[in-house]
Amino acid sequence: MLEFDLSEPMNTFYYATQLPVMILKNGRIEQSLPENVVTARQLITGEHDLKIKYSPQEYNTAQYLSSEYKELFVVYVIDDTYLAAAGPFLTEPVRSGAIVNMIQDEKISIKLKPRLEEYYRNVKEISSQTYYYSGKLISMLFGAKNTAALPESRPIGREVGFIQEYFQNTYKNREKMFTHPPFFLEKKIVNQIKICDMDGAMNTLREINLLNRAVLAKDPLRSLKNSIICSCAFFTRAVIDAGVFPDIAFTYSDTFIQQIEKMNSQTEVRNYEQEMLRQLIELTREKNSSKYSHPVFSALQYINNNLTQNLSLEEIAKHAYIHPNYLSSIFKKEVGCPMTDFIARRRIEESTYFVAYTDYEIADIASFYHFCNQSYYCTIFKRFLSVSPNEYRNSARPSC
Repeated sequence: MLEFDLSEPMNTFYYATQLPVMILKNGRIEQSLPENVVTARQLITGEHDLKIKYSPQEYNTAQYLSSEYKELFVVYVIDDTYLAAAGPFLTEPVRSGAIVNMIQDEKISIKLKPRLEEYYRNVKEISSQTYYYSGKLISMLFGAKNTAALPESRPIGREVGFIQEYFQNTYKNREKMFTHPPFFLEKKIVNQIKICDMDGAMNTLREINLLNRAVLAKDPLRSLKNSIICSCAFFTRAVIDAGVFPDIAFTYSDTFIQQIEKMNSQTEVRNYEQEMLRQLIELTREKNSSKYSHPVFSALQYINNNLTQNLSLEEIAKHAYIHPNYLSSIFKKEVGCPMTDFIARRRIEESTYFVAYTDYEIADIASFYHFCNQSYYCTIFKRFLSVSPNEYRNSARPSC
């Protein structure tokens, strides 16, 4: 039983916003509206607790958080035992490619993919403004009801703290005559990335790095990592503008960031910025879409984003706004192979991760990528890679 009545703020929040709201006791859901709030964690692990990282001592302010499964929550700490949480919801769709990445990163069974796709289709999608003001509302409702339960000394609110920190940093930057890289240099390197000018982009990056970097954290290594991660995001947007498929570019970006987080020296982190730029320009050279017409480029994007879906010529043509027969004809002419061969090759290429780095049965991997059976998958795998899936798996693992 709750020690104080929270039904009124719960009802007010839920019926005003139509967003799920919960009361948690020591991390476990005690009450919720609607009655059965399902989260991705519950779907994957069967556990009913809400394991999201929040600040337990941060009272009197909303905390805007996300789970490891890309869900968004607003958390409000009531006291040492209870907290209110709104969610899960999304501010943008979680597409098939993101779910595949999640399955890889979180070591989720590939058999859960259909259930995860259905789950994310049903999660409420809201605007960023609604997300922000949901936090405002939950603070007003639960803070007003439980003032007595809060400690007398409360930390400063996020907004006030952010404003103070902003002006402090502005003053420090002016005091040090610090300036961010000139806009013309940013534009210059973007254009060099787009035309795959490796030498020019490297020279511009060196020119940018002659300037002082922004201080983005108290710890120098953390500050540098944050700065390089900003560069990663900047470079990634540039290669997407150059025609690289977003899912592929973001996969590269995620990998770079994970590598940066593992580094322990400033020299290593600083040198990695050039390596990121080099790899992304090479990716742009390989994946440059300028040689494709708009319908074929649209088809390629759709295929690459839906490799674990049932891909038919009719569905792809519908997405590209073109007749299936005409799409089939121009696709073969521009890409250099029939669409079915392209889809098969891309599925094989992507499936190699599961073959090499997981213990999933080959039959399950074949089914995951919509091959009709294991035998056909092995035949196509060997046609493109010259080895069987089992041979590929064995060669990718160190011998004992």
